Amino acid sequence: MSVQMNIERQPVIQRGNLTIDPQCYTVTLAGEEIDLYPKEFDVLHLLMQYPGWVLSSEQIYKAVWQEDTIGCERVVYNVICQLRNPDMIQTVIGRGYKFVE
Repeated sequence: MSVQMNIERQPVIQRGNLTIDPQCYTVTLAGEEIDLYPKEFDVLHLLMQYPGWVLSSEQIYKAVWQEDTIGCERVVYNVICQLRNPDMIQTVIGRGYKFVE
């Protein structure tokens, strides 16, 4: 019996020395694998897909948590703090966050 799977491979994203592989659920920084919690991974993946774009806490929350956005600012802020690398994720005051290369 043959099972056919139609799974589309999500592309590996590399920005500078940071690489994220959404299919294998891995993140490497300068060749070293980094362990992330699931929401940290999802937020990082979202930001890396749109380098230079400013994404609001509401946009990030809707994309990652897929829920109403009441109180989302604090939740997103906490995840960003866990991921924070000032060279890669920047706060745009009053607007949101962006991934920079």
